[in-house]
Parts: sequence; structure tokens; C-alpha cells
Amino acid sequence: MPNNAQKLEIKPISRDSPAIVRRNASSELQPVKIEPLKGIIEGYPIVFEQRTLIAELFYEIIDPHALDEADLSDIKFFVNHNDAMIPLARHRRGKRSTMDVSVDSKGMPIYTQLDIENNATARELCSAVNRGDVEDMSFAFGIMVSGEEWFDLDKPIPTRRITKISKVFEVSAVNDGAYPQTEIYARSASLDNAKNALDNARAVALDNEKRAKAQASLSLEKQKFLYLEALKNDY
Repeated sequence: MPNNAQKLEIKPISRDSPAIVRRNASSELQPVKIEPLKGIIEGYPIVFEQRTLIAELFYEIIDPHALDEADLSDIKFFVNHNDAMIPLARHRRGKRSTMDVSVDSKGMPIYTQLDIENNATARELCSAVNRGDVEDMSFAFGIMVSGEEWFDLDKPIPTRRITKISKVFEVSAVNDGAYPQTEIYARSASLDNAKNALDNARAVALDNEKRAKAQASLSLEKQKFLYLEALKNDY
């Protein structure tokens, strides 16, 4: 697996709402910057136009306009997607925020100054990032209906382009985002979800192909019928 392969986790919210998709990306794509004495962390949890292998099943690319309609009003900052912990920082539109989130031509950068004086986890994270033990960032998001496009479904590894993200729920500092062995061990259930997404896309493509062939056949039969009727009328 390439070094820039990403991990995938899909966590269902409810029957009627989209799944939360989590992506852990290599620090080669979005390095984390830190000032350990001040507790400042910044980086790019989301980067546009980077083709990344997902679970060795398909490539994925996030479109530069994928965040145009996304809900970025409440985004928490965690470690390793541990949403049971108190957020280390939080971006909230219209309320007091401790994390800045924006969108530029590269992706979605974040900036936060953690409370390393009063929060032991914040101090531990800053130390780990400063030492190079934690190098990756991650994000959890939802995809809008019809917010994805599939290409090359006839190939062993097709490509999915995410065009519309519905909401970004949280961003995380992760310590094992780019390693395939950790992916299999810690996220084994997510491989089935990724495979189901690919299988569903291929099934839809096959169904559309069958419909197109059936319509073409019907059109040909209709043309034959009209031609024969025209011959009868001539005689």
C-alpha cells in the first residue's frame, strides 16, 4: 500500500441520516505545525485534489468545491477521534471559539492554541507532535446525497470523487493514520463498509448499462417495425 494511503471508518448515525466518514491522512499531505511552548497547533485535515487509496479498494479525491455548501458551524478537536473526551478545542460559528477553521484553495486549514497550562492531554499532545510521535491529522464528515461521482468502475481500483460534503463533525490528531497494518487491525469493520460502497456503485453502473442496452434494443425494434410497415404501404 502507498505511504499516503488513508484509513476509513464509517459510523452510522441513524437510519435516515448519512454515515460519518473518517479519513486519516498521511502527514506528507498535511503536516502539523506546532509551537510547543505556546500550545499552538495548525494544519490541514482536509486537502483538495489529492488522490488517496482507501482500504486498497478505490482511490478517492475531494473536489475543491466539496465544502462550498458544507456545515462548518460546529467542529470539535479530538485526539484519535475519541469523542468521549472533552474537546481540546472547538470551532463554533456565532459563539466563542477556541479553534479557527477556514477554507482556501488547498483545503481546510485549522489553527488552535491549546490550553497546555490546565489540560494534561493538551500538553501530552503538544509533546508528542513536537517529538514527531504524532504527525497526522484526520477529519470526520458526512456526504450529501448525490455528493459523489465514480469513475473507472470496470477497473480493479476505481476512483471516487467527493463533490459535496454535508458537514464536518470533528478533526483529530491521530497517531497511526497512514499505516496499513493498523488499518486492518483497528478498522477492520470499516473495510466491509468501503467494499459495500464500491459494490453499490458498480451495481448502479451495471443497472444503468443494462437499461441503456434495453432502450437501444427497443429503439432498434421500433425502427425495424416502422421500416416494415413502410414497405407494406409501398406495396
